[in-house]
Amino acid sequence: MNNELKKVVKWLVLQGKAASQQELALQMGYNPSAFSQILNGHVPVSEKFLSRLAAYEPTLNLDWVRTGEGDMIVSPQSDIEAAQMGEDGEMEFYTENTHGVRFYKKGKQLFMTVRHVPYAAFGQFANDSDQLEPLNEEWGEETYEVDRVARGNYLSFEVQGDSMDTGSRQSFEAGDKVLVRELERVYWTERLRFEDWPYWVVVFGSSVLLKQMIAQDQEHGILTFHSLNPSPEYADFNLCVDDIRGLYKVIRKKPKEIHFAEDLV
Repeated sequence: MNNELKKVVKWLVLQGKAASQQELALQMGYNPSAFSQILNGHVPVSEKFLSRLAAYEPTLNLDWVRTGEGDMIVSPQSDIEAAQMGEDGEMEFYTENTHGVRFYKKGKQLFMTVRHVPYAAFGQFANDSDQLEPLNEEWGEETYEVDRVARGNYLSFEVQGDSMDTGSRQSFEAGDKVLVRELERVYWTERLRFEDWPYWVVVFGSSVLLKQMIAQDQEHGILTFHSLNPSPEYADFNLCVDDIRGLYKVIRKKPKEIHFAEDLV
């Protein structure tokens, strides 16, 4: 079973579902040292451990972990389809993760509903508020189509400004919305794999900025951020992790809605 568990951990890290074995251990509620002892066979694998692993990755086939037979990953589609469709084909509640992120299904599609932050992810300008807390009377919700049930704390931001807009589909236009996953502070000094996750929402002081991360100095705790717009006014800048209040990697972009005139004269 230990060989299978090591393969699962390696797969989770390669898929970006955990930044490292240490992060996976902490998110499952284990000390990294104790987690390593379980993987290496120094401590027996308990059903409690397997249950936590299955809760972390719902598509994991525990029978494969126990016996090595079958496929490591199974599609959750059968579970999704087992839930009854709502009236008129509307989305039906499916599940909720430990951070309060809710998942819905509509036919074969899976959707994630997250809190939408009332502070825009500006390309350049500082936000007036120095708080980033989910005030119930102010925070709305936004829904994104996803391919799986995910752990972690996810939020939604709306893009403003043009520092990240180059006119291409890969850039960010004012009015776009972005789905982001919070990176807990304990991991900020580890390798952030910004090559795989280039775009981040970073909160510091009273600023809420959407930028591309282009460099990390782990020794000195310095992150370098870049604007896609090549205009000289948008210069690269450095931030010390001690000065950052929130760090969120961009998972998905939802382009702004375009409304066409109903009648053309």
